[in-house]
Amino acid sequence: MTLLARIPHTPVSAPIYLDHNSTTRPLPEVIDLVARTMAETWANASSAHWLGGEARAVLEVARDGICELVRGGYPDGVRFTSGGTEANNTVLLGGEPASAWRSVITCAVEHASVLRPAEALARRGSRLRVLPVGSEGLIDPDELRRAAAEAPPGPVLVSLQWANSETGVIQPVSDLVVALRSVRPDAFVHSDAAQAVGRMPVDLAATGVDAVAFSGHKINGPHGTGALVLADPDEDRISPLLLGGGQEHGLRSGTHNLPGIAGLGLAAAMRARTLDHAVTYMRSVRDAFEEELASTVPEAMVNGGSAPRLPNTSSVQFPGRDGMELVARLDALGVACSQGSACSSRKPEPSHVLRAMGLSEADAYSSVRFSFSTLNTTEEAQRAARVVAQALGKHT
Repeated sequence: MTLLARIPHTPVSAPIYLDHNSTTRPLPEVIDLVARTMAETWANASSAHWLGGEARAVLEVARDGICELVRGGYPDGVRFTSGGTEANNTVLLGGEPASAWRSVITCAVEHASVLRPAEALARRGSRLRVLPVGSEGLIDPDELRRAAAEAPPGPVLVSLQWANSETGVIQPVSDLVVALRSVRPDAFVHSDAAQAVGRMPVDLAATGVDAVAFSGHKINGPHGTGALVLADPDEDRISPLLLGGGQEHGLRSGTHNLPGIAGLGLAAAMRARTLDHAVTYMRSVRDAFEEELASTVPEAMVNGGSAPRLPNTSSVQFPGRDGMELVARLDALGVACSQGSACSSRKPEPSHVLRAMGLSEADAYSSVRFSFSTLNTTEEAQRAARVVAQALGKHT
């Protein structure tokens, strides 16, 4: 039996896929470029000969593509990684003992790839402050200002997500940075922007953020790709996690995943050139889903519904229902969705994000996330809402 024959396969046309905050389907153009790069540009980009030069040219094109999408960055400030998790860990943990973060400020609704490294730093002696959020999932700039003012002398890292993976709630990044800089202008500001990049404008220069991390598989690019984008290409407050050949300006050693990076750069450039249309389209599809759901399941409530949200995300609470059971029923009926982050959604624990927003354990368990992309249609969204009603025993 071949490897492909052993992989379970569901016909692509069977499900309505509404789990794009977990991962997105690579675009045909991306798949084609990845395959062509593997076949035609297979040399090591660190090699000095002309084949290595061709490989390096692929890297530079990809850096340009990323800077089309992540505004305010420079190609020399792009550091390729295996994804957002590695990029986040590089910022938080990538420091020699003499230059490690003395204080770390983050927030309660961060992704695990920020919270777990932050906790590791606290065990090593860093002062950790985890900011609360309000009922809509938003950080209060005054809370950040106070936390920064109380931080002891020494290097301060502030890591605040741009948008939440479960609710889609968008943080007031510019306001937060202004509040922070008013008391600690020297703080290093990092943002996990894995959900924001490609779904809203992300601009380092306009917000004053020092670094953003994101993943290729959230923007219809290849799995196992991502980048850390630095506002200052000469930034020296971060040290590498991986030591070796000194690739990526010494910040990320290891032979480049050239096909993946090529696909990442193309996916970024394609989304950059259609961003406004993509945002408008995803919002229309998401809104059609929520409107249909409101008519078929009137008791359903959108978590964070009054806050600024990503255009593609609906975290819906179904009071008194078992969210895990509902996700399973929807899967059987051909609608793929989730209860939250794919990194932790298979664990039978209530969402830490929803609990931080003040939901009870029961309400958190009753919530389900539906996330859309430009590959979904309005008809699919409306049909999915009717399937939700069916799964709940409603008559539509």
